[in-house]
Amino acid sequence: MAKIITIYCEGKKGSHDFDILEKVAGDIATIKPIGGKRGANAIIEFVEKGTTNSDFYLFFRDRDFDCPVPEKEELTFDEKKTYFSYRTTIENYLFDATIFYKFLVENKSQDEFNLHSENDVKNIFIETAKEISDYQAVRHTLGQLRFSNGFDTTWIKEGSGHLPEKLDLETCKTHGWKLIRDVVSKNNIEWTEHKFQSELAVFLSLFDDNFFNELKFLIYFQGKDFAKALTNKLSNLPLKNYYKFAKEHFDYKIFGDLAELRDIIETKR
Repeated sequence: MAKIITIYCEGKKGSHDFDILEKVAGDIATIKPIGGKRGANAIIEFVEKGTTNSDFYLFFRDRDFDCPVPEKEELTFDEKKTYFSYRTTIENYLFDATIFYKFLVENKSQDEFNLHSENDVKNIFIETAKEISDYQAVRHTLGQLRFSNGFDTTWIKEGSGHLPEKLDLETCKTHGWKLIRDVVSKNNIEWTEHKFQSELAVFLSLFDDNFFNELKFLIYFQGKDFAKALTNKLSNLPLKNYYKFAKEHFDYKIFGDLAELRDIIETKR
């Protein structure tokens, strides 16, 4: 009798998480979306004790800013069977210069966006990423410093995919430190602005010219934020259509962590 293998994920059926995991292991495992990551372990435990009773299961989720990006392209996981993507969000897997240019060609929109080669696309990606780099550095710093339920990694109430009006370093630093300072003052936690500045300096140093030229921002930057900045720059870009196209042409094998996930599932069959 075939074993029951379940991959739980964020989102819903038809979400990026669901569609990408279907590409990775939909033929050998059942993909079950559970909405958001908050309370995920309790939800999964309830489902497993109730209707599913898997022989093996795991929860695959965005890394977001909840744990650092590892040096190697690999999954990280905890004792609760939560597996974190290597890239910061699921959207990060869908931005690719080759796929993006193919999308423009298929839609005959190279002239509209003045992007006539993959290199042009790469350059617009880099230009876009540099515009939000200080904001992303502060978000990563906040993720590095925060504790459970302490503070968020953005001061924008709408969250990821919405950008601040001002993206310069000083403004982002001011808002970022205020998030920490407010929690410190309420909870009598010993924290210093020097610690905040020191952690921030690490990310500002990481985000150098090589980082951008090698497109490493597609790993580190919040994917929804990058998408928002890109659509601000290319105002008529049909983002939903691009995402659909990118998922249709998606190959999980080129991503080490997703290939690793497939291998894990294969060993449990």
